[in-house]
Amino acid sequence: MNDIRTAPRAWAEIDLNAMVSNYRTLQKAAGGAKMMCVIKGDAHGHGAVPLGLALAREGADAFGVAALSEGIALRKAGIVQPILVLGWTPAALADQLAAYRLTQSILDEEYANELNAACEGLDVTLDVHIKLDTGMTRTGIFAQKDHKIAAEAVCRIDKLPNLRITGIFTHFAVADVPEKDSFTEWQRSNFCAVLDEMKRLGFDKDVVRHASNSAGILFHPDCRFDMVRAGVALYGFDPTNGEDGIEGITPILTLKTHVAQVKDIPKGAKISYGCIYEAPRDMTVAVAAAGYADSYPRALSGKGAWAVINGQKAPQVGRICMDMCMFDVTGLDVKRGDEVILYGNGGMTLEQITNLTGGINCETTSLLTNRVARIYK
Repeated sequence: MNDIRTAPRAWAEIDLNAMVSNYRTLQKAAGGAKMMCVIKGDAHGHGAVPLGLALAREGADAFGVAALSEGIALRKAGIVQPILVLGWTPAALADQLAAYRLTQSILDEEYANELNAACEGLDVTLDVHIKLDTGMTRTGIFAQKDHKIAAEAVCRIDKLPNLRITGIFTHFAVADVPEKDSFTEWQRSNFCAVLDEMKRLGFDKDVVRHASNSAGILFHPDCRFDMVRAGVALYGFDPTNGEDGIEGITPILTLKTHVAQVKDIPKGAKISYGCIYEAPRDMTVAVAAAGYADSYPRALSGKGAWAVINGQKAPQVGRICMDMCMFDVTGLDVKRGDEVILYGNGGMTLEQITNLTGGINCETTSLLTNRVARIYK
């Protein structure tokens, strides 16, 4: 990266050793529960295949993805652990689920019947995990009131000949919000109530039960069950979006670019689109070769953000453009080609970035485009 001739215009350095360290911290917090690593959305922009292979070598028990295509990509890369498709897959694609040995989430009883019918025509039996809606009110069999009705639905699905239930799970809505811990406890109690009703109805299969996301692992030890789902904390994100960090959890991605131009401007000059910034004095400005199309948020414009250029802190000025952004480098030793740390290790944290923009930390990296090179350390 020291040779400008071989460097990309913008790149994300990803520290796989830091990710493995985060995995071990979460594994310890899980207290012996199995570890499912959720690497959907191309591992939140970090690269699902490189991260998945590293986690597989570390001993991850399973992987979670959002879509069929993501699961297929992991299989083609050589990952052999169970892979759960957390989102909806059209029943017409059941042959692909079976061919790549993917486990499908069952979102409701009607979908289970559709999937079973598709598998019957293929003469295959598909592994599935049943999703219970215990309070998120998104996908899943509704399990917020009459737990027996939900349990009966699960037992009927269990009788479908071409589906094999190997797991049952739920998802917490506010495990990352301490002041709403009572709601998380209510969700946990709904989940347990359905499991108890299933047992009373004669369901006696040994299936894996899982509920905890990263926040659940870190903050709710009574919700571990048989397996946990490690997601954003694997990448070093604080699930609460707090800026103080979590012991043992280290950010693994640093977004960098180069200075494209350094220019002196007079007092009163307007900088960038909208003329929202006027130079309060004669100043020197550095133009960096990255913008919101490289996941440096436009909403950060004029909010007090800063970058590190050639080891020096420089305030962001003017409106952030699609491919460029500007920094006040008055009095600093900065020249064309100098390295710019936009965020990550050595610069602003993603929690600091997104607390200024009103977003969440993992959203920012999820929007990294393909033109941002990933460099794995």
